[in-house]
This record gives sequence, C-alpha cells and structure tokens, in this order.
Amino acid sequence: MAKQPYHRQNLAAAIAQQARIQLENEGAGQLSLRQIARFLAVTPAAVYRHFPDKASLLAQLRTDIVAELTAALREGVLDSANATAMLQRMVANLLDYAREHPNAVAFSLTGPLPVPQSLQTVVTLLSAQQQIATPVEQVTPAIWTFLLGVLLRLPYTEIDEAWVTTQLLALIGEMSV
Repeated sequence: MAKQPYHRQNLAAAIAQQARIQLENEGAGQLSLRQIARFLAVTPAAVYRHFPDKASLLAQLRTDIVAELTAALREGVLDSANATAMLQRMVANLLDYAREHPNAVAFSLTGPLPVPQSLQTVVTLLSAQQQIATPVEQVTPAIWTFLLGVLLRLPYTEIDEAWVTTQLLALIGEMSV
C-alpha cells in the first residue's frame, strides 16, 4: 500500500475515488469506509468527517454514476441529423457503458433513474421525423423503461445494439398505431 499524503482539501475526492474503485471491483455491498481509510492511510474518523455513514457515501456515488451514465448516453449523438441514427448511437453508448461498468450500472439500478433529457430530445426528433401520433411524454418513458430492462439483462445475456434499436423502433411503431 502506497502512503499518500493527507490533505484536507482533497480527502473527500480521494474517498469518493477509492469508493468508486471498490464499487467497480467488488460491488456496493462490499464497500467499507474503514477499508477506504486504511487504503488512504487516514483514520476512520477522517473519513467519517466527510461521509458520516456508508449511506451518504453511496448516495454521492450514485449521483456521480447517474451523471456519468447520462453524459455517456449523449456522447456523439448529435453527429447525425437522423433521429434513428441518434437513437442507435444512444443505445450503443448505453450498452458500452454498461459493459465497461457493470457494478456501477447494477448499483445505479437500485433506485429510480429519471429519463435523461437527451433521450427526450431524440424521441422528440424521432416523433417528428417519423410522424408518430403518440405524445412524446408517453413514448419516452416506455423507451427508457425498455432500456432499463435491457440493462438488467446485460450481465446475464449478450445483447446487441442492432437488436435493441430494432425493438425500440418496433415499440415506437406500435405506439403510433
């Protein structure tokens, strides 16, 4: 274990970073504030000053992961003016993120995940381009729910982007009938 200097101004960030590493490697259930303190070579009290309990650290981690997932979802989406291509890119981004961070995704699914604004925007464009009659406010939650279901299956089933996109487009098509 490498000794790292204790600096008050960066201890909270170091704690969060080490907690994220533990979460990615072992899952949220194995996260230990005392183990983080040992790794960072600080007292448990120093860790508890920044995060009074495991729940507060997990809440911070979840906020960070949801923000990261949301950013990953919209990456490169605006490279195309075609809404179907945008949706395909979002699906690819989501599946790539989930494959790279399975424990983070599993942890993020332990609570509600709001529909990302970027998905709302893509569905709005898709509705306009495909002349879908169903209100976007009804279509978007259905798509997001389907995508969350895909994330739940991912650790156990190999899922391909083309299949997910085809299913989403079929779902959208059924909603416009």
